Formats: sequence, C-alpha cells, structure tokens
Amino acid sequence: MLSLASLMLVTFSMLAVSLYHVTLVYGKAMDMASPPQRSAKRELLSIVTPIKNEPVDVVERYGRHFSRYASASAVECIVVADYTDDKLFKDVLMGFSLSDGMFLVRRFNGVGGRNGAINDGTRFSSGSIIVLLDVDAYPSEEVLKEITMCSSVCVARWSVCEWSPTRTSKTIAFITEYGSWLYYKLKGLRGLFVYPLGSGTAIRRELFDKVGGLRLGVIQDDMWLGTQLIHRGVKPHVVGEICVGAPQTLSAFFIQQRRWAYGTTEVLKGFGKLVLKAPVKHFQKFEALFYLSQPLLASVAGLGFILAVPASFLEAQHIGVLELMLLGMLVLSLALESLCVRKFAREAGKYDPPYVYGRSSAISTLLSIVVLPYVIAALVGVKVPYKITPKSGETSKELTLPVTALLFSTILIASVVRGNSVTMLVAAMPLLASIYALVRLD
Repeated sequence: MLSLASLMLVTFSMLAVSLYHVTLVYGKAMDMASPPQRSAKRELLSIVTPIKNEPVDVVERYGRHFSRYASASAVECIVVADYTDDKLFKDVLMGFSLSDGMFLVRRFNGVGGRNGAINDGTRFSSGSIIVLLDVDAYPSEEVLKEITMCSSVCVARWSVCEWSPTRTSKTIAFITEYGSWLYYKLKGLRGLFVYPLGSGTAIRRELFDKVGGLRLGVIQDDMWLGTQLIHRGVKPHVVGEICVGAPQTLSAFFIQQRRWAYGTTEVLKGFGKLVLKAPVKHFQKFEALFYLSQPLLASVAGLGFILAVPASFLEAQHIGVLELMLLGMLVLSLALESLCVRKFAREAGKYDPPYVYGRSSAISTLLSIVVLPYVIAALVGVKVPYKITPKSGETSKELTLPVTALLFSTILIASVVRGNSVTMLVAAMPLLASIYALVRLD
C-alpha cells in the first residue's frame, strides 16, 4: 500500500498543478479584467527599499539606476539599511548616489526585520503612493509613470536581469518569468485576484495605513498583504514589467524557495479564512486560495517521494491496472505542462523549450523534496530560521543534491532487489533530477 500511496501522491500533485496552469493558459470561461481606474494626475511616488548587509556593488547599481529619477518631482527613493557591519555600511555609504530625492537611512535595532524596515521607511516618506522594491529591482521610467497614476494597488510583473548567465541562472530565470507570466499577466487578463509582490508592488498610502502597514513576524509579507486586500474587496492591477535580479545558483534558489514555502504556508494557515470571507465571486476565492496552497501541493509530491523509502524495503509491488492508470495520468500532466511551456516560450521568444523545460523539471522535482520540511514546520507551528536570498553570484555546493542522489540510489537498488516496480519508477525521478543537477547545473 505504501508503494501505491507514493505513486498516487506524486501523480496527484503534478496533475493538479498542470491542470491549474492549463486553466490559466487556455481557459475561456473566466471573466475578463476591467481596465484599472487611473488617478487624474501623477502624484509623488515613494520608493521604499529595505537592505540588510547586501554586497556593495548591488547597492551601488541600485543607486546609479535611481539617480536618474531622483531629481524628478514625482519620485523619491528611501533605502532603509539594517547593517550590523559598520565597515560594510561605510563602504555602501561611500558608493551610494546620494542626491535630492535619494535617502539612505540606517536602522540600529532591526525591529521587525524586512517588514519593520519597510514600515519605518514609509514613515520617512511623503508620497501618496508607496512602492515596495528590492535592491536588485530596476523599473523603467515608463513603468514608474504607470505606477504614479495607480488608484489603489498595482503590481509590476517580473522580467529577470541576468548579470552572469549560466545554465543554472538561465533556468532559474525561466522558472521566474514563467511564473510571472502565469500568475500575473494571465491572471490579470482573466480577471482573477493577483497577489502583491514583495518587490514591484505599489499601494496608496491611505490603503497601506488602513491595513496597518506590514504585519511584523510574517515572513511572506506579500502573501499576507494579499489576504488583507482580497478581504477588503481590493483588487490589484497588473502594470508593465520591471527588471529584477534572480538567484544565480541552485543553493541561493533553494534558500529562496524554502523561505517562500514556509512563509506562504504560514499565511495560508493563519489568514486563509480571510480569503474565504472575501466579497468576491466563489471561483475567484477558490483560485486565490489554491494559489496560496501551491507550496503545500508541491510538498505532496515530496511526501510521495519520501514514502518510496520504506516502501522499497518493505513491499514487492508490481505494476497493475491501477498503477498503469496513475502512470498515464502522470504522463498526461507532463504533456499538459509542456503545452503551457511551449506557449510561454513562443511568446517570450528567448527560451529553447526542450532544454530549458528539462532543466526546470529537474529543479522542480528536487524542490518538492527541499520544501517539504518547511511546509510541515509551518503547518505544525514550528519556527524555522531562514536566510535572505543571496544577491551575489557566489557559488556554494548544495548538499541536497548528493544526499538526494545517494538516498534514491539506495531506494532504486532496494526496489530491484525486492522486485518493487512502482518504487523503482518513483525513485528514478528524483534520482535522475539530482544527478542531472550535479553534473549540469550545480
């Protein structure tokens, strides 16, 4: 039974995600979004950026980018620094482009982490519209003009800036842009609820004050803010693209995804009820809740892979009619996802689907295992320390890869010895993914 449960969990997870993506890409029965209302005039825009011990070159690049807008009357930039290293802060201060409209504020207490820094930066600001940006985000002047006329909440979808392109960074860029296309551009066009982004969200000051600023102690402030907005019937609108940085290494990407998985599951557990009570259509509620459930859904596949461990040693399971049906559904999910990927690749015009899809599939398979402990920790209420995603391209070996390769090699051998065809097939997926990542990506 463990072998069958393992295959069922993996199949259910992958099929559910693929069907969701197909609905977004090819669905026709959804309401089309009404055009966003615009403010009658351009108003002062306050860009608030929290930084914490960031590399000097990243902060300097940010300063150079916004120095072009700092003299404009419609834009001010406030960078809030939680720096524990005096020398690093001094280096940043020396290299930062300070001018009219550009402010660098250092916090010594660090209360509330990122959320506290944003709240403090907002108190320093004087604009009618607050824009939340990471230090590695670079919006164009056209997008800033759109944002300055935002009437409630606007979200700019991400386009990745590749500073040091490698196989790994290109694949992570693809995953990031594919997600931005699905969950922001397509959801916006379909009239579905679009969650804010931690970097690239603009919100009017009175609305930001009404929700009480960002809640301290919440890791995924963007997902939490989304629950507050939908509960109030506020619907964010999607504007143009902003150029953002993405993790350059698998290690950095896994750090990012672990934090996102934990934080989003935490929000789902604590504030998902607000989505259910939201004054929107039932389908929009379901979709908004399903979006929050994605880390949980990914961990279902991870749990299926882990269940193959005891099953390979305890059971001798041959492939029967039910197993064939599940394998057919698994193949169907891959085919459906391929259709979505190909459509995105044609629209983006810069990705080669066979190669980038294979690489992203390997990373996605590994992610289902990587995020599993963090999703479980969030569900049971265990606080887990997390890291901020590294902004530099420094490489560090991800121990998950050799550990996964070793574990599932053992499962594969045990499956062959026990004659368990089901766990042999299940184990092959993370085994091949980890070996591929070790050889070609890590």
